[in-house]
Amino acid sequence: MNIKEYFGIGAIQNIPEILKSVNSKNIFLVRGKSSFETSGAEKLLEGLLKEYNVNYFSDFTENPKLADVIKGMDSFIETQSDTVLAVGGGSIIDIAKSVNILSFQANNPESILKGETEIIQRGKPLIAVPTTSGSGSEATHFAVVYSGDKKYSLAHEFILPEYSVVDPQLTFRLPQEITATSGMDAFSQAMESYWNINANDESRKYSTEAIQLIFDSLCKAVNDAGEESRISMSRAAHLAGKAINITKTTGPHALSYYLTSHYGISHGQAVCISLGEFLKFNYEVTENDVNDGASAVEIKQSLDDLAKLSGCKDIDELKMKIHELIISAGLKTRLNELNIKGEDSINQISENVNTERLKNNPRRLTKENIVNILRNIA
Repeated sequence: MNIKEYFGIGAIQNIPEILKSVNSKNIFLVRGKSSFETSGAEKLLEGLLKEYNVNYFSDFTENPKLADVIKGMDSFIETQSDTVLAVGGGSIIDIAKSVNILSFQANNPESILKGETEIIQRGKPLIAVPTTSGSGSEATHFAVVYSGDKKYSLAHEFILPEYSVVDPQLTFRLPQEITATSGMDAFSQAMESYWNINANDESRKYSTEAIQLIFDSLCKAVNDAGEESRISMSRAAHLAGKAINITKTTGPHALSYYLTSHYGISHGQAVCISLGEFLKFNYEVTENDVNDGASAVEIKQSLDDLAKLSGCKDIDELKMKIHELIISAGLKTRLNELNIKGEDSINQISENVNTERLKNNPRRLTKENIVNILRNIA
């Protein structure tokens, strides 16, 4: 299914036209508790939605839990809404996707989440409007849901929003920290998509442009907050989302989820902290530990290409450039800076890695490999 995309300053003005095209009357609007107002979305949508009945839902945690999704489903079904409008960051768009799709399945949400039963029906039309430049959730066919300390990912073509409305003006007031963490999430997605065993010409086209835009614009967006850098980051995040919609993610994302669920570390910080180590680890691949569907020679070549398109002469220089990007965005590069210390913590993290994402990594990972990567960033 192809998504209809609207990008640029003022793109949000297309929402009435979209609602008219799907014959909407009763909207289920999933929004953040404060970002809806601070982004400027509330004021902009006030006039655009005045002819519609709007049911608001914001009663959920930052990293949505299954209980939050069920709460949203109850509200969605009770209001008999005919359209879902998600306005916010990745978690907000993800919970809107989950509520929408799970409300129309015969099987219970937990069994679908655990992969015991399947998604078989579409939800209502979904319009995704990001207010951060990070997750790219408006362009993907999956949604993250946490149950306890465990992260699950719903994935199905029916989850992909029918419409994405990326209006960079909604990111102009983003705080520095969110600009940095969401931007590094997009950067990690683009890098991981590029070296992914599922990468193809289309995904690499998206990830290449995203990587180059982020190297050029992230630090400016964080430190200077100029409009041009914000627009570039909005485009980069959307492109990174389109890239991982094809490939999914790899090792750094696999490690990140436990750091977020157990230690409360923001997703962008959690995912970028191991990025440079995974770059080096993947470059040392051999034919004996290459993942199925890849070849060691091709992986090394693709990583050499990745270094060059990033303006670096080799992998070592690219690793250093990534390190400098993280620091210049004001984020941490070592676990001890996040108060994660000692071998016990390293072992605990290594035992709680999301193995689904490891299948997409070009080089196979053992627990020993994961422990070594964690020690290198301790």
